[in-house]
Amino acid sequence: MPFISHELGNAYYRHWAALEPRAAVIFLHGFGEHTGVYHRLGFALNAAGIDLWAVDQFGHGLSPGVRGDFGRIEDSSALADSLTSLAEQANPGIPLIAQGHSYGSIVTLFRLLDQPQRYRAGIISGAPVVPVPELLDTDTSLDLDPHWLSDDPFYIDAMVNDPLAFVEADSVPLARELDRAWNRFGAELPKLAVPTLAIHGELDPIAPVSALRAYAEEIEPLRLLEFPGAHHDILNETVHREVAAAIVEFVGQNS
Repeated sequence: MPFISHELGNAYYRHWAALEPRAAVIFLHGFGEHTGVYHRLGFALNAAGIDLWAVDQFGHGLSPGVRGDFGRIEDSSALADSLTSLAEQANPGIPLIAQGHSYGSIVTLFRLLDQPQRYRAGIISGAPVVPVPELLDTDTSLDLDPHWLSDDPFYIDAMVNDPLAFVEADSVPLARELDRAWNRFGAELPKLAVPTLAIHGELDPIAPVSALRAYAEEIEPLRLLEFPGAHHDILNETVHREVAAAIVEFVGQNS
């Protein structure tokens, strides 16, 4: 696999390439995941003429680091910067869409706030934009029930049996970076200027959708799309085909 050089080590990435891409999505995954579990999204985007670039963040997948420790938000953002440059080099002038899931959505929102001219649009899913109670207590272990994440049998199997995926780790580094984000979002997220689609499961037990509903009412460029009965890992839920179709439609409207 190709890799991105960074001071924390070599971060491995995947590129699902469309034959004649009309847009490129730059994707950051969430806690416990890696790029390999997003092949269905990659194929769906490719079928619609959209490239998908995704990186195994630090502490995840094939990239180095302590299990579950992404490093700082700036480290993840630097990986997305490098992916963006690769996409630009592969197809100069192509419209770029920044996308992230869960923790990846937090980094993506930082990037949309800091670089509003770089991306045509943004996509976030399972975004924990307000404090998560489980990360605020004194217990530093995070152990997720796979059924909080999805009802999709393939994905649950991956979370349980894939040696590159996991549902438990020390939560201190994650909580530290999320706390930084929560401190910023209250004041700055309403300034979001880039057209952004928020995709969320109605039954998400990790990042309740109510916070996104409130922000979507306040922020004109932010559009919320809820999926009834779906849980946190909405991109790999039983409705993953419908979710991919919504992403394709949104990219088409903004490219």
